[in-house]
Amino acid sequence: MIPVIGLQPAELPWLRMLVFLLRHPDPAVAELARQALLYLTAAAGDTGEGEEPHACCNNLVS
Repeated sequence: MIPVIGLQPAELPWLRMLVFLLRHPDPAVAELARQALLYLTAAAGDTGEGEEPHACCNNLVS
């Protein structure tokens, strides 16, 4: 195993699940996982002060 800076051992199962979902043979599952990851990435950067969502996520936020 190769250590990764910033990754805790407890996070490895979540990372494995994410990779599994992104590589899923059903394209709908893989696309949903990709869109969820984009949404979470944009939400993590949101300060909650009325900022617009990132351009890649405009169609994901209602």
